[in-house]
Amino acid sequence: MNYLCLKTVLHHMDAGKRIVLQKQSPRIQRIDKEQSAKIGTLQLPPGVLQIDSLTLRLGIVRYYPGGQTPDWVREENENGGVEFDVGDFRGLAQAQIIPRRELDRAPNEEEIEEKEAAEQRLQEMADGSEETDEEEKLELQKIIEAFNYRVWISQLKYEEYVRLTVTSRDGLFTIEHVKYVMSLEDTWKYLIKKLIKPTVLVENYLMTSGTEPEIWPFGPTMRVANLRAEKRFWNSRDMLLLRDALSLESNFPLKSLETRPRRSAGELNDHLALKFIINEAPNKNLIIKLKCPNVHFKDYTFDSIPFKIIFGILRKDPSKQYTFETSSPRCLEDLIQYCQTDRRLPEEVIVSGYKSQRYPIHFGFPLQGVIDLIGSVHRRKVDGVFHFIINIECQ
Repeated sequence: MNYLCLKTVLHHMDAGKRIVLQKQSPRIQRIDKEQSAKIGTLQLPPGVLQIDSLTLRLGIVRYYPGGQTPDWVREENENGGVEFDVGDFRGLAQAQIIPRRELDRAPNEEEIEEKEAAEQRLQEMADGSEETDEEEKLELQKIIEAFNYRVWISQLKYEEYVRLTVTSRDGLFTIEHVKYVMSLEDTWKYLIKKLIKPTVLVENYLMTSGTEPEIWPFGPTMRVANLRAEKRFWNSRDMLLLRDALSLESNFPLKSLETRPRRSAGELNDHLALKFIINEAPNKNLIIKLKCPNVHFKDYTFDSIPFKIIFGILRKDPSKQYTFETSSPRCLEDLIQYCQTDRRLPEEVIVSGYKSQRYPIHFGFPLQGVIDLIGSVHRRKVDGVFHFIINIECQ
């Protein structure tokens, strides 16, 4: 296949297959550097990276040079290894490591005393003339056997490796091992940087992160059309990372953004956001920057900024505030139209500067019968396009 044909085929190829091929052929590597791929679905749950048809999994496995592998370790290895850091790389938030460490630790003082007492009792039973209680004898023997097993397993020497398992829907199956010398988070970042260009267009990005600190592997050049991000806890820093990574003018077409807390509704407190979706964003940027600290959205869907919903939330909780930046004049029109729905005050009191196009525009809204909600609209020009920065808060 000549260069032009190969370039055309690669442009329409599944991103997962393309990654596999470009690692095997120098010709494809050269084309891949010139032409960015488009990923249909990129998924990053804990321990797994899904790129269209390609699935990559990282896990920590143990190798015992003596050949005596404990059953629980053998089971972990057969399943691809554990998906969390162990040893010197384990984090404070990784509570699942505590019960695992119990499996191969040395006996503690209480267990040593219990074993010695069991041996002494067995000796007394062997020397005595009284009838032996077989049930008690069996229990004492179990205590000694469990102690000896713990001594044996705690003295076994082993080495730890990172296992990369690669599978695909076409039947590809490969396994590679490297020495465990860096955390899984750093390993993931290295692997993603090697496999995926930062300029790639991702149609659907599904991120379910399960470690702390969370993995944010892409820089500000990532372009995403639809993002769904799940985290155990959401905070303002997380939202800033999302906004900075996805809200630059060059990163669109962002059509939908969904953030879901991975906790029950009763534990949400002030964490962000059940669902925030922008539907059918126009060709121009609908919402460029978004800042919604401590806000609960339910399953709302909208084509513009949902001012009615926002004003309703502010009526219940005046501590919240919002900042939007958009290049869509429709959002500004919707804001002014909603402010003008309240006829209790003259229009010039509600909105000033809009008709004459004098910026900044200032507006107020009587949530509780008086003007207790205030806001402003500033305008700036970016690459020949006017952007509107909308600030809304209670005074």
